[in-house]
Amino acid sequence: MFPLETRHPRAMPDINGNEFDTLIADSATSPSIASLSLLAGFALNGGCLPAQYERLATVLYGHLQSRDLPQYAQNLEENRLEELQVPILCMNTLGITLPLWLACNEISSRLLRRLVRQWQDVRQWIIFFHDNIITQPDAELEHRVMCKTSILEYLGLLQHSWVMTWSRHIPADKDIMRVISSLWLLEIKDPLFSSWSSTYTQFHHQRDSAIFNSAILIAHELNIKVDWANIMEVFGNDYDYFAQTAVAHLRYELSQDPPDLECIAWDVHIISALALTANLHLALVKQGSLFICLDVLNLIVQESWDGENRKYAARCVVNATVYLKDGLEDLDGVPLVLTLLSMNLIPILLKCEQHLPLADSDPARNQPGQLLGRMLASYTIYRSVLKRVILLIEQVQEAGEDRHLQNGSSLYEDWHRLKDTVRERARMLRPDYPTPHAIQHCHNERCTRVDPLGSFRRCGGCLHSFYCSRECQRLDWQQGKHKAYCQRIQERYVRTDGQMFMISCSDFRFFESVIIAELRRHQDRIIAHKLKVNVVEFDFTKGVTDIVFDSLRLDPKPFKILCPCEQFSHDRWESLLVTAKRSQQQLVLVRAYIPGGMSRKILLRGYELRRVLNNDWRVENKLVFPHRLCLTFTCCGRPSDTRLEGKDGKCLRERRTSRHT
Repeated sequence: MFPLETRHPRAMPDINGNEFDTLIADSATSPSIASLSLLAGFALNGGCLPAQYERLATVLYGHLQSRDLPQYAQNLEENRLEELQVPILCMNTLGITLPLWLACNEISSRLLRRLVRQWQDVRQWIIFFHDNIITQPDAELEHRVMCKTSILEYLGLLQHSWVMTWSRHIPADKDIMRVISSLWLLEIKDPLFSSWSSTYTQFHHQRDSAIFNSAILIAHELNIKVDWANIMEVFGNDYDYFAQTAVAHLRYELSQDPPDLECIAWDVHIISALALTANLHLALVKQGSLFICLDVLNLIVQESWDGENRKYAARCVVNATVYLKDGLEDLDGVPLVLTLLSMNLIPILLKCEQHLPLADSDPARNQPGQLLGRMLASYTIYRSVLKRVILLIEQVQEAGEDRHLQNGSSLYEDWHRLKDTVRERARMLRPDYPTPHAIQHCHNERCTRVDPLGSFRRCGGCLHSFYCSRECQRLDWQQGKHKAYCQRIQERYVRTDGQMFMISCSDFRFFESVIIAELRRHQDRIIAHKLKVNVVEFDFTKGVTDIVFDSLRLDPKPFKILCPCEQFSHDRWESLLVTAKRSQQQLVLVRAYIPGGMSRKILLRGYELRRVLNNDWRVENKLVFPHRLCLTFTCCGRPSDTRLEGKDGKCLRERRTSRHT
């Protein structure tokens, strides 16, 4: 058993100059645990002088020379583990005392240079401790735990910005990142190494999640590529195991009483960073990561926090909200939105405002509002989502849960944006609200048949194409373009483990009401154009509707084409515009983008202008194109395991920057 002093150097009484010189000389030549512990405690005491600490650091680094490793490896083979007490204590002491003395202007630059200069030696010791002691089940538990503690104490320097000249090398170091990941896993894998254990935390400063998170954050800030394939080997290349570990860390933190908000913020950020890899993101979702992040928000808003916890509460709010936003954008959004709404997402977001002033930046403070007033507002174009949101808004207002919002704040503005959107669209739910007859257009390009909604059969592969007959479906598959498109969509279904939403008939009907309402709002402009074919493009994916009138096709792609799937729908759109010009009636052709999570959905619609202007849909004698049009397309999402822009025809969404706070 190691004495207490080897685990946690305590502040000691002042040592006079002669005593210090004697201890330093003894520790340099014939080190003992007692003398090193006295010096370590003295370094934490206000009586230690900068020059004295520099001499102590020289001694400590001197016992961590890589040239001594063969001798210690021999001692290990001979089971003389007590010989390892000195390097373990030296690494532990440096990790605890360096942050204090690096803040001393008199010696900080010299200490930093030595930190960088000695790193290769210390690095070899870290790998030695990990590979030869910590991961060896036959080694004595006491030694394994103390080696793990010493490594974490030293790597805890990663959390300090003033050592960036040293820490910037860590994320790209495959061996050190392997050690950090392994220790992070070990905390969950083996309860004996858990930092939640009362016997462990008594002598434990640093947390595994803090080290792992710091390395990831440094890589993100400095644009350093992390070798995730190397880290995945620690988890046996099992994405589910990796995701399970990340979620387990957060669950354990939430179960503690009192909870450690700083570590909860780290764990949420780790999950957000891991989610940048598509396979890990899906694995995290399957482990319930989205819902546990909502639990984090609920914990924060239900309690009162003071001191440093107020700052960490703000970080938890921002990090959890960012991850929820990304989750809704990266999978099929509607099912997730409905589930989160059932878990009281809206009241929880409204209660976050008190914590936002302490967030690190304006973009960070805007995250809950963006989720509320932009993302949720955009999904109210789905009737199924709108009805749920209406009920929640009524409950919030009845309970007065929005009265605390500060007039003019970002969250206040986004809350009112959501209410305004919902109020306007709620009118369209009334039975007497005039809407076009819901129809379906056969997706076979050679067929012009249009029938009432529900008449055609849905393609079982892509779930978004409809055919009037098996013959049309077979022709479109064999001779048309549907085969390549549909197979990409099916790859998405397999890749996301069935995370693909089928639009209901009631939602299809509601889309028509929303589109017609927008057209009528701008009818004066449409009339003024005096065109036979009016082309209008809508983007409903941002909460605030973007609209483009471009009948002259000056910009045929106003909302961009993000992937080959969307190019497929764009080609169909262009061919329909050519056909529409042959009509004798004035027409309005609409292309509308609606939210769909990992892939926005594209609606192609066509109406007679006179019916739009008169809002008269009582009798429709002509359902055939171009008098009526109703086609819907989706996208395959992300087929690769990265989240970068599409290359070589791969179907990926636009790259998002500055995702994390």
